[in-house]
This record gives sequence, C-alpha cells and structure tokens, in this order.
Amino acid sequence: MLALAVAAAFLAVFAATIVVYHVSTTRATSAPAIDGVQCQGVQSGARQYHVHLDLLYREQPVTIPSQIGQSAHCTYWLHTSGEDGIISVDLPRESASTRLTLGQFFAVWKQPLSRRQVATLPVSPGEELRVWVNGQRYPGDPADIVLRSHEQIVLEIGPPFAEPPPGYTWNTKAYPS
Repeated sequence: MLALAVAAAFLAVFAATIVVYHVSTTRATSAPAIDGVQCQGVQSGARQYHVHLDLLYREQPVTIPSQIGQSAHCTYWLHTSGEDGIISVDLPRESASTRLTLGQFFAVWKQPLSRRQVATLPVSPGEELRVWVNGQRYPGDPADIVLRSHEQIVLEIGPPFAEPPPGYTWNTKAYPS
C-alpha cells in the first residue's frame, strides 16, 4: 500500500512538472512580434551585440528607460537593461543574419520616431532633428538606421545643438564586439 502511495505521489509530481514546464515555455515565446522583432526566452548560440543611443533635447540628455523590450514572459530581440542608452541586440542562431533598425527598436519601445517626433519629444517649429551615426551626420530617415555592433547613434533636437555630439567609450569587457 505504501509503495502504491509513493508511486501515485511520484506520478502527480511528474505530471505537475510537465505542466509547469509546458506553461513556462509556452509563455516564453507567446508574445506577439512587434514590427518583425520577436519576443523569446533565453537563446543559446545567439548572436549578441550592442548599440549606444543618445537623445539630446536642447543640449540636455534624455534618459532612455531600462527594461524596454523585456517582460516577465520573454525578451525581445531589441531591449535595454539599464538607463545607460545601450540597446542590446540578441538574435537566435536561426535569425543571426537579420538586420534590425532603430525604427524597430522604437516600435518595441512603443514610441514614435520621425523627423517631427522622437519618443515623447516633438520637433517644434523652428527646431530640427539632427541625426549622427558614429560621429557623422546622417541625412536619411532615422528609423532606417541599421543597428550594428558598437554603433553610436545620437538624436539631437535643437537649437541649441551640442556640436559635435558626445561620443561614447565602450567598455569592451562588458560589451565585446
């Protein structure tokens, strides 16, 4: 009788473990894609790199929030961990050649990005948006900027302007190429 009770308890624990595993793995991949950017659980063999983004409004830095693209259930391929402006790009092995853009990051952030609006910051009459990529002026649509490893992007609304915009020094131990 004791052996039967132990076997039944073992089966109940085993069944519960399978149910918990199924629910947790289903949640990890169940969030909808945003502008082609998937939300998945932790990937092994993933391609990971980082991009730095500065927002300046009339020469004043604007904080980019932490935890963009992260939820209790999954992490989007584009996300932030801290308020340091570093965007992490984490691609699973099967999507390692995917080219992601700044516009997709803003979509995951659920914020607009155009020549007239950057997140919550409007570009008012008499102002302009200046875009810099690795210290060079970028004349195109900022949403089209392809994110590359250790790239420095500055979105600057003014005047006044901080010229040249601030650079960024990578901690290559924390953020290797």
